[in-house]
Amino acid sequence: MAAWSGYWPPFLWGAATSSHQIEGGQNNDWTDFEDQGGGRGRSGLAADHWHRWREDFSYLRTLGLNSYRLSLEWSRIEPTPGHFDRSVLDHYRTMTDSLLDLGIIPLVTLHHFTLPHWVKEKGGFLNRHASEWFVRYVKTAVDCLGDRVNFYVTINEPMVLVVMGYLMALWPPEKRGFGRALYLINRLSAIHRDAYAAIKGAHQKAWVGLAHHVIAFHPFTDTIADRLTGRVLHYLMNQRFMKMVGEAQDFIGINYYTRQYAHWSRGLHPIQNKPGQLVSDLGWEVYPRGLLEVLKSLPTFNKPIFITENGIATRNEALRTTYLAGHLNVIGQAQRLGLDIRGYFHWSLLDNFEWAEGYSPRFGLVGVDYATQKRTIKNSALIYRDIIRANQGQYPITVPSG
Repeated sequence: MAAWSGYWPPFLWGAATSSHQIEGGQNNDWTDFEDQGGGRGRSGLAADHWHRWREDFSYLRTLGLNSYRLSLEWSRIEPTPGHFDRSVLDHYRTMTDSLLDLGIIPLVTLHHFTLPHWVKEKGGFLNRHASEWFVRYVKTAVDCLGDRVNFYVTINEPMVLVVMGYLMALWPPEKRGFGRALYLINRLSAIHRDAYAAIKGAHQKAWVGLAHHVIAFHPFTDTIADRLTGRVLHYLMNQRFMKMVGEAQDFIGINYYTRQYAHWSRGLHPIQNKPGQLVSDLGWEVYPRGLLEVLKSLPTFNKPIFITENGIATRNEALRTTYLAGHLNVIGQAQRLGLDIRGYFHWSLLDNFEWAEGYSPRFGLVGVDYATQKRTIKNSALIYRDIIRANQGQYPITVPSG
């Protein structure tokens, strides 16, 4: 798709989720990690979205969203090498059909951190055959979804996968080693390009990109050493992978949450926040302006931009509303400056299993009581609905005062 055709709305208003975090009943490398005591508990039933997806989709309609970012679970689709579970593929196809029936445009993520057991056992994405395996899965998924889906994210947050799993060893496969991490970055870039070519070969008009995790890095002190460290972090974490992928992305997907601080003595390990700042339940600073700062400094290759994730872990609905409105205001400012931002996907539609942090963080627009699976629409979701209503057909977007 070379241009934003008349079929598409002027702005995609959405919410995002990932399969492992909400579906329940998973069996992949992350469940192995959980079973071995990694993180803060097991994902288990999660939000039981695998069975309750129709109810959950009804909230999309209630909130007036016109798009939804979901992920497919590779481990469900291809539980053993070359064997594809048609019932699972049919399940995802039925889900995308339902979204379209509701007037909601699906954006499908093909890899959101988890791997099938058999891929993990063969070394994951480090294996020299990993691109071949991933492309085989991608082709099968795209063939199944046919012309139902026009937007794909190949890999979610490749740099987070590298840092958390291969540098800090806090996520599977709990490895450390700078050389291995650099090699994996190269592998992920090549795997994305191969998947990009496969999708475009099967569905030429599809828009294919990645969801890049970006952070607003500021110097901890106004010294040359800290400023230089901040620039290095910005290049390595925010810019380098995007430049490596280059033109092999039809849109730039941006996941933005917070600002962090560079201090020369900590090298590539930034400081999460400063005392006295407004922070989430995870200690992440609320800093909407950082989104604009990062967007203005990224190599976007004249591609459309989608904010594929943005949200806050909090049980304070006033704070979630402040966070939401603040970032949407910044997006409107960026659009008025000429940045081609085409959509916003709030993280997350539902409260979910937040990886190694377990079930304590609450990111959802819709609350989930994990004991009963009862859903509750939060006040912030209703505010989001009102902002969407006020922006029907509008570009750039605005956030109504009051």
